[in-house]
Amino acid sequence: MNKFNRSNSSALRLALPACLAALAVGVPAAVAADGGTGVPPGPTVSSASCALQPAWTCARGQLLTIEGENLIRSRRVIFFGSDGSADNISVKLSAKASTATTVRVTVPQSARSGLIRVEGSTGETATTRQDLKVVASLPATDDAKDSSKLVAGGKRQAEFRYDVSGRSAPGARVEAVRGTDGKVVRSWSLVSSGRGEVNWNGFVGKNPARSGTYLLRLNEAAKEEAQVVSGSDTQFQMLEGFFPIRGAHSLSSTSTQKFGGGRGHQGTDHFARCGTPLAAWTSGVVQYNAFQGAAGNYIVVRRANGESYAYMHMRERSPAKVGSKVFAGQRLGHVSDTGHAQGCHLHIELWTAPGWYKGGKPYDSLPLMKRLDKLS
Repeated sequence: MNKFNRSNSSALRLALPACLAALAVGVPAAVAADGGTGVPPGPTVSSASCALQPAWTCARGQLLTIEGENLIRSRRVIFFGSDGSADNISVKLSAKASTATTVRVTVPQSARSGLIRVEGSTGETATTRQDLKVVASLPATDDAKDSSKLVAGGKRQAEFRYDVSGRSAPGARVEAVRGTDGKVVRSWSLVSSGRGEVNWNGFVGKNPARSGTYLLRLNEAAKEEAQVVSGSDTQFQMLEGFFPIRGAHSLSSTSTQKFGGGRGHQGTDHFARCGTPLAAWTSGVVQYNAFQGAAGNYIVVRRANGESYAYMHMRERSPAKVGSKVFAGQRLGHVSDTGHAQGCHLHIELWTAPGWYKGGKPYDSLPLMKRLDKLS
């Protein structure tokens, strides 16, 4: 055993204050009532919620808001799932994710129902007393449902019903007619007898019809043996698409916000308040739904004609899954500034066929945005 001599004791006395000072650097402190310092209060959690869901219920990929106290130092959220640690999922939080009273985190795609825990930067934790119910997906929100106009590719379609009293004559058809010039843009054969129905999604081939007034009618041959059922959509306004930013906004106005320019901007930037809903401007199939350092949370939708469009810097990952169909007006996310963004805005890109980084090329989206904005 080493002997403790006087020289060791002197060295220890000299080193001890420095060691204690070094240890104190990493210890959190708070101002006590008497003016001294103390350990700061730990975090608490009082509620957890997601948009369009009951309390303590959230869909995978949705943004979860955790409310409580002393949450500013939160650095991690753990989704516990069922009993045991095999399905526990830990999510590291960004510096922007926490405030004194809230933590915002996207529910992982593999998360399961169970308790959740918030962990602070110095090890303090708060675990909920109630399970978070995790559901597979969020029912699609139709931002166009209150519009008096129909939108090509939207959830609501033009409905035209008719009754054939005898047998339909050769050449008897239902016609979709454009009001501005009387051109028949689509037509459908009649059923041979009985009740028939036509549902038109506003597309002509693989592209949306031009915005304007349209009529659905029986042609002359059909009128001989068929009658239109009351309540059918015989005249209506059809829009080629749906303006995506569902709130106050300002369209691209500077060279840095517009397409091209010195920095080779592949899209256009349109500003709105953080959290403003974003809707699909037209229908298609989701190609990508991910996060990238520059783009932030983004989604890419492939259109029927082979072109693509992309939304970037969204607040959270879109609830629309890769491979799923989206309709015009469907909620895809919210305006934010994730990724490399200065101010909350929608960066939208339009790409020619065969699509986004599939051989297509980007083109200016501002003319479309201006056109849709006037129609909304």
